[in-house]
Amino acid sequence: MDFSIRKAVMAIIINKQGKVLIGSSPRDGGYKFPQGGLEPNEDCITGIKRELKEELDIIITDNDIIHAYSEKVAYTYPKEEKYIFTGQELNIVTIRYNSSMQLNPQDDEFEVLYWIFPKELYKYNTFFRTDAYNNALRICRLI
Repeated sequence: MDFSIRKAVMAIIINKQGKVLIGSSPRDGGYKFPQGGLEPNEDCITGIKRELKEELDIIITDNDIIHAYSEKVAYTYPKEEKYIFTGQELNIVTIRYNSSMQLNPQDDEFEVLYWIFPKELYKYNTFFRTDAYNNALRICRLI
């Protein structure tokens, strides 16, 4: 078992109303942003494009990317759960949502998707991700 920190990327997808996309995760029952691990030698832009295709079946272009932040956020996985890594360090990429993006959750990543105002995140149980997600929203100046 590898006890290192997983290098990953997360998308904060923002619609015209200023709402962000989160989804309920069937894996742990919590809510999360689209995110995933980076492949070896993969940059965060390539990684987020791949993850969004894998998780939501959308293709984003460079024009959809608002910003890729140099600041990162991290969280630790619960010790009682069986994870390959001890936690994740996430690159943050903000994405501009447009109506041509048909969001179709794939695999077991999301059950239901929700558009929420960033300040409403506290209403959703993000479990061990809470501090990292709030820090990410602050970095993006969304809260």
